[in-house]
Amino acid sequence: MIIKKASIESFAGIKGKIIEFKNGFNLIYGENEKGKSTIENFIRIWLYGFDNSRGKLNDRRRYSPLSGEKMSGELTIEHEEEVYTIRRSFGLTKKEDVCEIVDDITGDKIELFYENEPGKNFLKINSSTFSKTLFINQLGVAVNKDKEEEIMEKITNIYNSGEENISVKKAIEILEKGKKQLITSRKLGELDLLREKRDSLKEELWEGYKLAEENIENEEELLKKIEYKAEIKGQIENLELYRKYIKKIKLQKDYKEIVEYLKKGEELKKREKEISGELRTSDKILTQEFLEEINKDYTRYLSLNDMREEKLQEKYNLENQYEEKKEEYKEFNVFNSIEDDDIKEKVYILKMEKENLEEKINNIKDIKYSIEELQKELNYREREIVNLEWISKNRDNIDDIISSYKEGLKELKYKLEDDTNKLTNVSSKDIKNKLIIIYILSIIGIIAFIFSIIKGIFPLSISLIPIFIVLIKFYLKYSLEIKTKENLKKQRDGIENLKEKVDQDEKKLKNYVQELKCNNFEEFMNKLKQYDSYKIYKENIMLTINTKKETLNSINSNELKEKYNKNNSIIYSLFNVFSCNSLEEIIGKINLYENLKKELLPLEYEISKLKSEILNINIQLKEREEDLRQKTSGMDLEKIEILDFHIKLKDFRDKISKMQEIKNNLNSVNETYKVLLKNRDINEIKEEMKEIINNNIKYSYESEEEIDKELKNKSDELLSLEKDIKDLEHNIEKRYLGKREVSVIEEEISIVEEKISKAEKEASALELASSKLQEAFLEVRKNIAPELNNTVLNKFNYLSSGNYKEVKISEEYKLKVKNDNNLFDIDILSNGAKDQLYLSLRLSFVEMLFKNKDVSLFLDDAFVQYDDERRTKALKLLIAEKFKQILFFTCQSIDKEILDKNKIKYNLIQLS
Repeated sequence: MIIKKASIESFAGIKGKIIEFKNGFNLIYGENEKGKSTIENFIRIWLYGFDNSRGKLNDRRRYSPLSGEKMSGELTIEHEEEVYTIRRSFGLTKKEDVCEIVDDITGDKIELFYENEPGKNFLKINSSTFSKTLFINQLGVAVNKDKEEEIMEKITNIYNSGEENISVKKAIEILEKGKKQLITSRKLGELDLLREKRDSLKEELWEGYKLAEENIENEEELLKKIEYKAEIKGQIENLELYRKYIKKIKLQKDYKEIVEYLKKGEELKKREKEISGELRTSDKILTQEFLEEINKDYTRYLSLNDMREEKLQEKYNLENQYEEKKEEYKEFNVFNSIEDDDIKEKVYILKMEKENLEEKINNIKDIKYSIEELQKELNYREREIVNLEWISKNRDNIDDIISSYKEGLKELKYKLEDDTNKLTNVSSKDIKNKLIIIYILSIIGIIAFIFSIIKGIFPLSISLIPIFIVLIKFYLKYSLEIKTKENLKKQRDGIENLKEKVDQDEKKLKNYVQELKCNNFEEFMNKLKQYDSYKIYKENIMLTINTKKETLNSINSNELKEKYNKNNSIIYSLFNVFSCNSLEEIIGKINLYENLKKELLPLEYEISKLKSEILNINIQLKEREEDLRQKTSGMDLEKIEILDFHIKLKDFRDKISKMQEIKNNLNSVNETYKVLLKNRDINEIKEEMKEIINNNIKYSYESEEEIDKELKNKSDELLSLEKDIKDLEHNIEKRYLGKREVSVIEEEISIVEEKISKAEKEASALELASSKLQEAFLEVRKNIAPELNNTVLNKFNYLSSGNYKEVKISEEYKLKVKNDNNLFDIDILSNGAKDQLYLSLRLSFVEMLFKNKDVSLFLDDAFVQYDDERRTKALKLLIAEKFKQILFFTCQSIDKEILDKNKIKYNLIQLS
């Protein structure tokens, strides 16, 4: 992805500006305060939007135009040979923001997954990673690890699977989330709840066992008492029979063994007949298999009934909670009357507008106060200057005179020194006489030379040539001396004139010194310097004051006050409506109202859901009860409550077991007395002994009085037994009220144990998968670290011309370098070297994240701490990295000079 064009409609201090970028190196040059950083941040915000910071100095406030307009503009980008335009506008709050991505050719709106962060769709990295790789601020090249950026994770994913979006970290998070659903530190996971339920059921089972054990003891005691009661009754009957048939005791003794077995057989048959009658219904005989089937259906019915009771209790608790919340909700009836769903957002906007307006009004006050203070300071400085008005009028003349005076003195000094050097003792008259002699000798020589030529006397003419040379030499010498004398005279006349001018300038300066009432010229110059300092100070102060006045003029203070008053009026009306004293209190109430509203809806849903579930369970219970009633018709259970079926069913099961036992015993008895009879007629014995065989008479009383006394004792004992039996029956009957049967609890424990086993296996599998995945992830990261270290080292050595052996990068991006045998922290490096190291780290990240480097790299005066040599190497490295596009923002002309000197092609964008 590269940037084609930035069209800034309104952003911070920039309005109506279009900047077009090209592929390759773009040098964006401008002086300070020309908007370089603003343009760079415009691109960043159009790609990733604002963060969620609510501080006074957040980006949304920082880049809001002072005119009050919305931030708006377009950013045209090229991605995978397609061109898109990102249209965005930002208001005071996120709700007012608009973001559209449009196909630049068709004009169709493109739907992206990350709608408010287009950069995340095109670059596949989040805002934090973008700021730590491709986006380098002024003095912001350093890289620090934070929880948002995903550099190492993406690099690891690329090297692990070849795909940066296949996140091992997310896979681990999903596994950990699955574990937390099963097991949590607060014991609220599915497995925790199952274990807690198992413990609860085991406590219930232990209590059931304890009750059963106690009840068994009571039942055993009751059976013993009943048996003993029957025994006592039998003894009483036997005693009465013994009194009647005492004479037949002898016969009984003779057939004692036969009678005993006959008696047992009769008793067993009688008991068998009784039990058989009890187990017979209108249309069938009850069997063990049939009772087991009924018991299973009944167990399911009880489980369903328990579930209904739990649901009823849960519904009761939720309804109580709902009523409590509803009572609290009534306190916020005023919010129910407001149909506006965005009241909270509007209150926030009012609060922000108030703070913004107050800030602007206070800013106006601060500017006015600053102007007043500056004016006071200026007036104070004016009062310190003596004869300010006179100096102001004559300052230029004074400067001219001082300048003239100084120049005159310098010239005079030079001319006097030159005149001294040219002094000579030869007078002009002597020099003229010598010249006359030379003229005469020259004429004579010329005549002689002509004569010798005419006469042919060549030796004479030749001898005259040296004489002519000497005469010319002397002539030139004395001519020059005469001219020098004349020039010296003129110069001396000039010196006199210059002295006169210097004296006049000095006189004027003395008059100015007197005018300013100065004691000497030094004091006079000090006053002039004081005035000059004041003048410069005044110009600077007036420039500042005029700038502040222009700022004031650009702000409509009346409109601001009107907005502020209107805002306050709305706020006060809200105070009256909501009975609050601050917007924070209103927001707090709205939060409470929304929370209650959010809490009520789930409660209503849960109650409604529970009612529906209970209704469904009731229908199922009714169907199961009808089915049980139908299956148990004829078993005398019609008048028994369905929940008491277990008592009767247990009784039937006990009878079936007893029936089988009786049959077995009867078979055994029949076999035994057949052996004892030895082919004798048993009918005769039965007829004779039929009144005795049903009684166990083993007494040896000698008189009826003894029998009567024993009868009385047995009757008293029988009364006491009957009382004990009734007490035991009452205890047994009340023991299980409100308690479930042990078999039901055991069945439910078995189900829960099965679920726990399954959940524990799942938790172990998740733990193992997470552990192995983390091991694999760390192993891949260990393999990446050396490559990253070497890449950073190579770039750093190139930039620094150093000979470092190693670079070490920690998980938190803390850097250490090794020089020779010493490994040391980078804090001891110079700021420039540290910047070079961090730049190497950023470029290495980009190289590993974006293999083809088909991206834009942004730099804003990133080399301010570099000297010329380092800057040259850094620029060469950027070019060598072969990014598809580099946007290099700078206020230094040296960057352009370096690019030109090295004949590097670039696109120059000059900001004005």
